Amino acid sequence: MKTFVKTHNFFPAIFLVIAMFAVSSNTRVALAQMGAEQLANYQGSQQQDLPSAIMSVVNYALIFVGVLALAFLVYGGFLYITSHGDSGQVTKAKDTIINAIIGIVVIGLAAAVVNFVIQAVAG
Repeated sequence: MKTFVKTHNFFPAIFLVIAMFAVSSNTRVALAQMGAEQLANYQGSQQQDLPSAIMSVVNYALIFVGVLALAFLVYGGFLYITSHGDSGQVTKAKDTIINAIIGIVVIGLAAAVVNFVIQAVAG
């Protein structure tokens, strides 16, 4: 099992695909249950001004990167649990966890700064 984990580091990718499917499927189900009139009045189908469109794109990108950072946090925890006392694996796991936490903090700060700047520019 130890060599399988070392040679096939695909656990973050699997987690990311599952998380993205779970996030996107809720929206699809909600849209599928709407009637024709409600769908025409749905906010996502209306025109947006440029600052709102930019903020939406940036927020979706930050959500994607946040899910990726969370996947690396889980992956680091998995490495730590399966290290079996191997100091090299423990160090790799701790570095992965620390980097994922730093990434989550940076993503949160970036989201706050981008939203603040866009709202300040938009008025």
